Amino acid sequence: MPNKQSHKLNNVTSLDKKSGSLAYNRFEMQISQTIHMAIELYSNLNYLLVLDHYDDITLFDDDVTPETVSYYQMKTSEDSISINTAISEEWVAKLYEQLNNSQWMIKELGLITNCPPKVSVKFKSEDGKTHSEERKYTAERTPFQSFNQHMVNKIKQDIAQRNGISVDDVDLSKFVHMRTTLSITKHNEIVKQEMSDFLQKKYPRITVESAKTIFGAMMELLTHCQSYESLDKDAEFAEVRQKKGVSKSDFSRIIEESMYISVPPFQEIDTWMEYSDDEKMRAALEYTKLLTDVQIKSDSFAALYHQIRSACKANPRYDNESTKLYCNRVYNLLSLNNPIYSNACIDVLIVSIIINEWRMRV
Repeated sequence: MPNKQSHKLNNVTSLDKKSGSLAYNRFEMQISQTIHMAIELYSNLNYLLVLDHYDDITLFDDDVTPETVSYYQMKTSEDSISINTAISEEWVAKLYEQLNNSQWMIKELGLITNCPPKVSVKFKSEDGKTHSEERKYTAERTPFQSFNQHMVNKIKQDIAQRNGISVDDVDLSKFVHMRTTLSITKHNEIVKQEMSDFLQKKYPRITVESAKTIFGAMMELLTHCQSYESLDKDAEFAEVRQKKGVSKSDFSRIIEESMYISVPPFQEIDTWMEYSDDEKMRAALEYTKLLTDVQIKSDSFAALYHQIRSACKANPRYDNESTKLYCNRVYNLLSLNNPIYSNACIDVLIVSIIINEWRMRV
């Protein structure tokens, strides 16, 4: 089998935020929907999610050597979305094109909406009378083949006409409608709560601030992926992955780094360190300085943090070793020439890493 990483795919869509506020909100909702999917699939798939390249959202079953892929278009409306509109606006036809473009096995072709799809049909019965039927499909997932048979035939006829093929050759078995739980007005709040619930279940000791940091980092990364200038339609998969994709491993890295780099409340640090009154006063001052550097993401803090964390990983705490003794041992192992940060500040950072490691243990 050839290396699928070297295959080239066609670019189907590009980001256009000039078509009105509702369309722009849809782009924002794509980010929220991608986070929703990243959370939902976290336990079961080593996924890669790609924004605004192959389609609105593209899901690969692996971030390095994918075998299957699913393509999704996301549409929003304040009321409902008609499948007739999906036909006339060529949403369905564009999804069908993926069957010809993809170099991977296609698992699913999905239309994601925030509201129930409306299927309206008119047909004649055997007695020649004209009948009409309208139905909204409220299920979370609805295969296209479950729609009224007259609508299924209409979809097939439209695709056949656009592609110059027989109606009998049109295969809708991979098409599905997905109704997202997100709403136009509150999608950000909903997915933020989903993130908090997910992290709380996975790491019961996680702080609210760490959860907010992780959510913010994911939003920032996905916004960057979405807004990155359109790649060439023949871009290699590796380039698409790097510039337009977010993987499960990226999500895991964000969780780990955000939890480790967070600074716990000073009261918690005091409890672990058992400071004397004088030590507590000095540590509180250094704690304030440290918080400032964390918030502004200073280079000096980042360098120190990685150096200390590496030292902690290479030299784990002994059984029954007090927090203070461990801090002293790690400090003596560090090669710090004219350090910007004092011993007391480094102690605060070391105990922060200890506390955050404890929080990550399930």
